[in-house]
Amino acid sequence: MMKKKKYSIHLLILTLLVFAMVGTFIGTAISGILVSKQNLEKNYLIENQYYAQKLAATTDSLFRNMMKRLIMESEESEYLTADPKEIHDELEQTLESTTFFNSLLFVEKSGRVVASAPHMELVDKKLNSIGSKEALEKKLPTVSKPYVGVTGNLILLISVPVFDENRAYKGFIGGTIHLHEINSLTRVLGQHPKHENNSYVYVVDSQGNVIYHPDKNRINDNVKENEIVKQVLKGKNGSQEVINTKGIAMLAGFASAGSTTNWGIVSQTPKSSVIEPTAQMAKQVSLIAIPFMIFVFIISLLILKKIVTPIRNLAIYAKQITLDPSVQKPLIPEWYFELKELKRAILVAVDFYQKKITFVESESNQDPLTGFYNRRFLERKIKDLGDYSIILFDIDRFKNVNDQYGHQVGDEVLKYLSELIKRETRESDLCFRLGGEEFLIVLQETDLPLAQSFGERIRKTTEETISPTGKPITISIGIGNLPSTAHRFSELLNLTDQALYKAKQQGRNRVVVAEGTKT
Repeated sequence: MMKKKKYSIHLLILTLLVFAMVGTFIGTAISGILVSKQNLEKNYLIENQYYAQKLAATTDSLFRNMMKRLIMESEESEYLTADPKEIHDELEQTLESTTFFNSLLFVEKSGRVVASAPHMELVDKKLNSIGSKEALEKKLPTVSKPYVGVTGNLILLISVPVFDENRAYKGFIGGTIHLHEINSLTRVLGQHPKHENNSYVYVVDSQGNVIYHPDKNRINDNVKENEIVKQVLKGKNGSQEVINTKGIAMLAGFASAGSTTNWGIVSQTPKSSVIEPTAQMAKQVSLIAIPFMIFVFIISLLILKKIVTPIRNLAIYAKQITLDPSVQKPLIPEWYFELKELKRAILVAVDFYQKKITFVESESNQDPLTGFYNRRFLERKIKDLGDYSIILFDIDRFKNVNDQYGHQVGDEVLKYLSELIKRETRESDLCFRLGGEEFLIVLQETDLPLAQSFGERIRKTTEETISPTGKPITISIGIGNLPSTAHRFSELLNLTDQALYKAKQQGRNRVVVAEGTKT
């Protein structure tokens, strides 16, 4: 006679309970994370397109107001006189009454500058710039293309013609906007509402040249091959995911700035910015769901305990058998032994996922390319440190490496440099990659002279070592100390960044110590 299989209702209930709870949690967590990520990406695309369109409208309105202001100014009688002093005083008064322009000038029809404000160095000089030639030829209100002026600045010229009472052309009044300096245009373009997640705005002219960018080194770069720029130069508005020139996935919105300038405005956010809020959402879900799951599980065990005693006897036996193999077996049918394996599987699973969580947390603090800590970990770690020096550096002309050898070699250069730094640093030193080719070393309990010596050694070693490009690269370094340079890390990092910029200005491949603030 065939022996019938016996099933434990308790085992089935426990198995079903565990499966339902864990499966529901994992499924809910995964679907929640995916939906949250998709929604965030979609929201960023919508917000960036909206912001680009809003900024385009604001910019167009700004230029219209500039033009109206100059048209009103052209009707003043001083411009029909031949007195440069009167014209200068009028220009000076107008310049003080508005924040539109960096300078104003009146140019007669021959191209000679009659008067200018706030400075008079251009007086009696004949202008040959693109903007002035266009204004003299058209004899109409004009917004020029960006050009390099006689002062070496990248300039926009907004001009309106001046006519006498007989409609005879006398010249033009021009307002200049220096794209590398602060003015009403750069203030409007620079007020992006989401800088905390690395979002930023850049603007291109009708030829695809960058005329505004948070990184001033990018101004006047031609980016017409960028997919977003191609569309916006056609007068299109929209949003899409795009890979920028540094190989970073961006969620970009774009809009045309209107017929006044024919510019394109792009507002974009790194796609990686959705990771942190998504992770926070997953964490919050876990904090709420896991205690509730534990509570339900405990209640279920208590109910099962009331139903049957053998399960408890088996659980006690399973616990004792691992410590004392000679422990007496409980009076439980042989097939109940599977409960021990189930418990052990649960414990193994819990241990595995704890290790997995610990591993993921560790990985989230590191830059995957170089193995250095990332900026997120820096913000947490720096709060725990006392006196320390920092070395802030980046690779000189790294864009040329990417352009000449490709981004793959560029990545190899970053890995090569990180390995070099690891060999040169001490065990107590903390190394961070802040983004792109910019790195930071925190030297604990280290004064400025020693930090400067350390920075020189790194710079010299880098200069004398062959990189993956087949030749050495160079780095520019800024050095600061807390509390010698500053009393807060944010201020210290800013001053050290200024020192790094000064190293760049002085010719690169050098170390500059940051100037401390006055107490």
